Amino acid sequence: MAIIVNSLIIFYIFVFNIHSAENFNFTNNNVDLELMLSENKVKQINLNYDIDDLNDIEGSLLLEEKKAIFNLKSENLNFLFFDKILPKSGKKTNKTIYVNWTIDKLTISNNYVLQDVLIDLTYKSKFIELSVFDKKRSFEYFIYKNENGPSPIYLYSDNAGEILKVKKINKDIVGGKLFINGIYNNGNEYQAILKVRDFEIKKDSKYEKLIKATRIFDFVSIVNNSQTKFVYMEVPFKKEKNQIIIEDGFVVGGMVGFAFSGNKNIKTKITDIKGFYGPLYLFDRYVEKIPILNNILINNKKESLLGANFSVNSIKEETSITINPLSIITPGKTKRIFKFFDVFKKKDPINQE
Repeated sequence: MAIIVNSLIIFYIFVFNIHSAENFNFTNNNVDLELMLSENKVKQINLNYDIDDLNDIEGSLLLEEKKAIFNLKSENLNFLFFDKILPKSGKKTNKTIYVNWTIDKLTISNNYVLQDVLIDLTYKSKFIELSVFDKKRSFEYFIYKNENGPSPIYLYSDNAGEILKVKKINKDIVGGKLFINGIYNNGNEYQAILKVRDFEIKKDSKYEKLIKATRIFDFVSIVNNSQTKFVYMEVPFKKEKNQIIIEDGFVVGGMVGFAFSGNKNIKTKITDIKGFYGPLYLFDRYVEKIPILNNILINNKKESLLGANFSVNSIKEETSITINPLSIITPGKTKRIFKFFDVFKKKDPINQE
């Protein structure tokens, strides 16, 4: 949106210095512009822009003293282009920007396309209010207006992997349902909890080594040939200036649980994640019915179980993963794993895939 606004303003200045007519029309191979002037000021700009085979925009921009009102329509739009032209938080404007945009086909990726998308937003140095959703509600994203403090945010997608990949959060998750709930101050300050249910890790990815090492004793997933499948992931995170901070994230699947924390520097593109995994932590769902195992494991489960540490370090596009041997027993570090398990015991039984 900022790109379009700036282009129109530059074009307007050029035209205004030459012409003083009530209207001005400009046409070239892929764009038609009509500037409607009154009292030597542009009051409205009508636009028809065929950007390329994947992107087109038509509509109008109405300019008022304190408002810029966009009414737009696209038959086809690519998410990467759409994401680039949206206003970015922190960009100061002397007008409040209002956008109403209908998109017949919004392409997130080759594997994920949304039909009949409606976008409404209000922006003034940050998003005051935002809603994006498709007709089937396969995707929903809301920033709710709150004049008295931070704005609540909510996001849902029925294809977590494609959303996380296109936003360059993670390219190795396949499928799953994505939920994000949090609060938004501005683009440089927000916090939320990201949740993904029923997803897979891409085979032959850089995380496959970690998965194979941790699930070597996960007999359920080996029998079901589902070692790359996971039931649930929850990642509390917050952004503070150039840092994304993760605190006590966890992933569960089959008989394996991961707990992790760390941070990513957006400016330097350096990521540092440290975690712990316990391949047998879900076993206590069954050991209470087996006296021998009950005596061995339950009495000491709050202190230690078979498990190990891992770390993930990334500099720009290069990622390295370090894993400690599975034979390591780490007293005290499994407390977090069992804390998470206590949460799951209150819910429906976990699918053991």
